[in-house]
Amino acid sequence: MSTNATPQKKRWYQTIIDLYKVTKRTYSWIGPVMLGIVITLPVTALIVMLLVHLSVISIVAYTIMALMIAIVIDTYLLSSLANRAVYQQLDGVKGAVYAVISNLKRGWIVETQPVAFNRKQDLIWRIVGRPGVVLIGEGPHSRIFPMLMEERTKTSRVAPKVEIHVLQCGNEPGQIPISKLLKTINRLPKSLDKNAIPILGKRLESLQGKGGPGIPKGVDPTATKMSRRALRGK
Repeated sequence: MSTNATPQKKRWYQTIIDLYKVTKRTYSWIGPVMLGIVITLPVTALIVMLLVHLSVISIVAYTIMALMIAIVIDTYLLSSLANRAVYQQLDGVKGAVYAVISNLKRGWIVETQPVAFNRKQDLIWRIVGRPGVVLIGEGPHSRIFPMLMEERTKTSRVAPKVEIHVLQCGNEPGQIPISKLLKTINRLPKSLDKNAIPILGKRLESLQGKGGPGIPKGVDPTATKMSRRALRGK
């Protein structure tokens, strides 16, 4: 007898804790700053209210309001810094591209293994969606460019009428920084009917054969998995 356990949805405070942990790894000062904001603003409001001799009810109301504003400021600061921190932590890590593309919204087929790689651990990832086929190279231009062209040729033989986009992720001139990869993909023009996406995905599986090429030693895409909220900057 088998049971299907439904994964529990994270509560809002668990998401905040996750964002804080991610941010603190890059910005160690975030804790004291957030605490300072949440203490200083209400205390300042309380002192001002006492100086102008407002009623007790007004003092309490304005102090609570100041506390709520401080919490909003803290939340905005944390969300903004978490987005920067997560990309700084991913930059230069093998398999970082997968951490980003795994957070694409519905309508994309994201393969969990690179479709090609070499001994230097340069990787090529493939995703399929409304824009067509997107090949993403992860490595120095001099090595990844020939690999991308070869993979593009293979793909065009299987899907000759489908748009193929070739992207390079990295910090060299002409490459896309990891922090801008998700936006670049989402801005690609749509050219494929959504019903054709799964059909195309199945057809492309034949390029790698059963099981695909596997994952090169030393690359663990799951190790680079980060907070979806932080990656999307929300």
